[in-house]
Amino acid sequence: ALARALDAVPPNVVHMAKPAAVSLTQSSELGAVYALDEVKAIASLAHERGLAMHMDGARFANALARLGCSPADLTWRAGVDVLSFGATKNGALAAEAVVLFDKTKRERLAYLHKRGGHLLSKMRFISVQLEAYLKDDLWLRNARHANRMAARLAEGLGAVDGAELAHPVEANEVFVRLPDSAIAALAKDGFGFIRWGGAGSTLIRLVAAHNTREADVEAFLAAASRHAGAGRRRA
Repeated sequence: ALARALDAVPPNVVHMAKPAAVSLTQSSELGAVYALDEVKAIASLAHERGLAMHMDGARFANALARLGCSPADLTWRAGVDVLSFGATKNGALAAEAVVLFDKTKRERLAYLHKRGGHLLSKMRFISVQLEAYLKDDLWLRNARHANRMAARLAEGLGAVDGAELAHPVEANEVFVRLPDSAIAALAKDGFGFIRWGGAGSTLIRLVAAHNTREADVEAFLAAASRHAGAGRRRA
C-alpha cells in the first residue's frame, strides 16, 4: 500500500507535495503494534525511495512491552532514523524527547526545535522527569501494567452480552462495541470513555494507564455485564 501511494506521486511536478518521510505510529491509534519485520519492511521501502523513517513513539513503551525486544531492535536496528520518544502517555507531564540516530542532523534539529516553538523556558524542569522515567525500567513497568489492564478489559468484555471487540488488543487501548443502552448506563454510572465516531456511535474506546487500578477494571466489567444483561432482558 505504501509503495502504491508513493508510485501515485508524479515526479518532477512542482505543484505536488513531494514526500520526504514515512511516519509510523508505534503503537497505533487503534492499539495495533507493528512487529519487527513490519517495521523493517516499511523502513527498507522508505530508504529505497530516498525518504527518512520517523517513528511516532507516544506509546513506544507499550509497544516495547508487548514485543519484548530491546529499544534498539525496534528503532535504529530496524531502520528508524528518528524517534519521537513519548513519556506523557505513560506517567510523565508534558515530557517528550526527540531521539536522532544520525548525529549529523543534531545541529539542524536544534534550530527546528526553536523555530517550531517547542524550546520552553526552564525546560530542564520538564526534561528531568525522563531521568526518573528511565531509571530501573520504571517506564517499562508502567507500560506492562497498562497493557495488562487493557488485556483484562478485553478478556472480561468478551463475556459480556452484545459486546464485540473491534480490533485486537495489543497494547493499552480497547475498542469495543456495546449496546447503546449499556453505553448510556455506564456513562451515567460515572465511567469516562469516548464514543469513537461521534455521539451516536456504539463503538467506545477504553484506555488503560500506568495507574489504572485492577479494582476499577473489575468494577467496569461488572457494570458492563449488568447493563448489557438488563438490556437483553428488556428486549
